[in-house]
Amino acid sequence: MAAFDYDLAIIGGGSGGLTAARLARFFEKRVALIDKERLGGDCLYYGCVPSKALIKASRVAHEAATAQRWGLTPHPAQADLGGVNARVAQAIEAIGELDSPEALGKIGVDVLLGGATFVDEHTLQAGERRITAKFVLIASGSTPAVPDVPGLAEVGYLTNEDVFDLTNLPKRLGVIGGGPIGVELAQAFARLGSQVTVLQRGPRLIPRDDEDMIDILERQFAEDGIDVRFNVEVSAASSDGGDKVLTLGDGSELRVDDILCAVGRVPTVSSLALEAAGVTTAGRGIPVNDLLQTNQQHIYAVGDVTGGPAFTHYAGYQAAHAVRNIFVPVKAKFSPGLLPWVTFTEPEIAHVGMTEAEARAAGVTCDVVRFPYSHNERAVTDAEPVGMMKFLIDGKRRLIGAHIGGHCAGELINELTLAMNNELTVDAIIGSIHAYPTYSFAIPIALYDYAMTDNPSTAAKFGRFLSRLT
Repeated sequence: MAAFDYDLAIIGGGSGGLTAARLARFFEKRVALIDKERLGGDCLYYGCVPSKALIKASRVAHEAATAQRWGLTPHPAQADLGGVNARVAQAIEAIGELDSPEALGKIGVDVLLGGATFVDEHTLQAGERRITAKFVLIASGSTPAVPDVPGLAEVGYLTNEDVFDLTNLPKRLGVIGGGPIGVELAQAFARLGSQVTVLQRGPRLIPRDDEDMIDILERQFAEDGIDVRFNVEVSAASSDGGDKVLTLGDGSELRVDDILCAVGRVPTVSSLALEAAGVTTAGRGIPVNDLLQTNQQHIYAVGDVTGGPAFTHYAGYQAAHAVRNIFVPVKAKFSPGLLPWVTFTEPEIAHVGMTEAEARAAGVTCDVVRFPYSHNERAVTDAEPVGMMKFLIDGKRRLIGAHIGGHCAGELINELTLAMNNELTVDAIIGSIHAYPTYSFAIPIALYDYAMTDNPSTAAKFGRFLSRLT
């Protein structure tokens, strides 16, 4: 008889938990996957999937209203938010079928719904069941952070967890927070017809991106009619008739119909009874070592709950590494490599590696190459000429940073992430044939111009020598 009910119990059915469950079954282990109510995680129900479906609807509305770009007659769309969010729900349902309890059950994963709390270091209360496991992986994710504003709870507010339940478009929407979630939803609602005001605590939107890319986004927001207020503190919230009133730090007021809070995420740890298992926490979640273990060596943690980057792709990557360390005798230190970031506004903003400011601050000497979208034939034919590619190149002719603000940036950044993770030189990237006419064709063209003019390689010099012989 086995000493434990399961080889691995996983808390959380999001990206990290699902990845871990599938990989553990590949190792033919007994796996329990525990989630509070349904599999798929925040990404499926409140984040990546619904926001991208909403953003797509807003882009269609914007294209209809600006159809003259393609020589067509504009036809401004009438936004039916109930209909839009019904389409959002359809997308969630279609994708959710891939990660349903039935789908996981077919590969031998026991799915237990009802939440999980530790009883001791090897025992979990999973809904109505009590189970034991040799190893535990915590992938409980995160929840929206809410600013500590007097009166906000009484007035009422939205987060990404309930904004997709709206059936009527707010005439005036106040967005607290100018990070990725805030700017994506702000632009989507503005293009569907809301009058949107973004209240940003700092001096720039999406401050972790490169300054040139931020400039592109802020110019687009101005063109979209989005009112962005920088260096703003919200000091109070109240109601006045049918209005929700936000009092700002300078004493001014903003009257809106709805308030959307988008000020970050908080790791989900309070409901787990971690103290029963002797697992320690820190200010931003559960600290882990370079093997992804907590202070209890048989308990691992991955994803948002560790306080690291709150990305679906990062959680899944960590989870695969953790399961490998759990079941493969030779442990491997976790090294995330280079993590691509994408903000799905229009234009999209994407980056991997260092920003120019970070390179300067670190004393890293590098060349900077900028290539405008207006020089890319596909961008011109698509009437998408607004944007820029920016590359930081070190003394070994390798990319240390890549930044794209423009159409399809989220797709383009993956090629550059692959190149950087494999330490490819500029010459290697140029040497790979890219199809024409594509947006990605701009990558070798931009780097070719650099190689030919700013810092010729041995190959380029040899080419010039040959040309003089003809």
